[in-house]
Amino acid sequence: MTSRERIETTLAHKEPDRVPIDVGGVAMTSMHRDTYKNLLGYLGISEDIVLVDEFQRAVKVSKEVNDLLHGDTWLVCPKWKPWKEVGEDYSVDEWGIKYYNSPDSLYWEMVEHPLADATVETLDEYEWPDPRDPERFDGLKEATKRIYEETEYAIIFGGFGYKGDLFDMPSRLRGHVKFYMDLILNENFVNRLLEKFVDYWSTLAEETLNRIGKYITAVSFNDDIGSQDGPLISPEIYRKLIKPRQKAVYDKIKECAPHAKLLLHSCGSVYKFIPDFIEIGIDALNPIQLTAKDMGDTERLKKEFGDRLTFWGGGCDTHRVLPKGTKEEITGEVKRRIRDLAPGGGFVFTPVHNIQPDVSPENILTLYNTAYEFGRYPIKI
Repeated sequence: MTSRERIETTLAHKEPDRVPIDVGGVAMTSMHRDTYKNLLGYLGISEDIVLVDEFQRAVKVSKEVNDLLHGDTWLVCPKWKPWKEVGEDYSVDEWGIKYYNSPDSLYWEMVEHPLADATVETLDEYEWPDPRDPERFDGLKEATKRIYEETEYAIIFGGFGYKGDLFDMPSRLRGHVKFYMDLILNENFVNRLLEKFVDYWSTLAEETLNRIGKYITAVSFNDDIGSQDGPLISPEIYRKLIKPRQKAVYDKIKECAPHAKLLLHSCGSVYKFIPDFIEIGIDALNPIQLTAKDMGDTERLKKEFGDRLTFWGGGCDTHRVLPKGTKEEITGEVKRRIRDLAPGGGFVFTPVHNIQPDVSPENILTLYNTAYEFGRYPIKI
């Protein structure tokens, strides 16, 4: 069975030959740049490192590394404009968000938000990045077609996977505190802003998926609405303001690529939202943040939702087990999650989130090799 067939089979809630493995098929299933450097050095591989997400410093995993880790997926994205330096240790992205490169942080820190002082009346003055800019799609169709024809990977379109959403990106433009306050106190502004995002992401979906949709196995989208201890916003606010906009964009995606499955990344405790996700067309959920409230009992999650939702992730805890665990602990964790989530299909193996620099190359190899060895169907662990 090819990688593409393996992913398609599990997304159809059928058992492939083995549990498919995702190594960087979306920007949140990859590795931090420093993690990847350490892994390349350990493996004796020399290559240029390419980032797929500057903010998280998440890398584009190369074919050589992907194959060594038994990966079944490949990420394609439109071209985002490069960040512009605006002073020592400061840069601005094409949305106008300003970042600080802190020497004490693994990531960039947002320090200025272009819509911080916007009102309903001034919102139209904001200059959006052009979703139809031809430079975004330069070579995209040819590259995607080549991957489709020359490899067996399941191709994941990540144009929405780390920038495209109806909750996190609006709060980045506005500032998180202000946006959360807006949800309660400034609903007119939120409605206007979110409608603009619906138009933007729908246009980008149309422009990209009309070019490459026939090659795509899944489309990834991102909306982080969970924290470690529960939802970031109430289910009532989500259902009133966010959910209808998600559905509008998801409908457009499925119109442009009707055979492709929709993969939603939403961190944290999102248990209360899972029925809503299914209702609006989500086919697969990434991740299962195992240490978050209501998310650790993978056997229960599979029993409640496994016939309608593919679990894309949750293969190993990345808070404690992967960085600090022994080889035996990592192996035991991986086997438990496969045992809970793999039966009947509907499971793509990947850890909870991007692998961070405190994870050793040895632990990374243990992680993926264990999934490869014990993920054979029928599951017997």
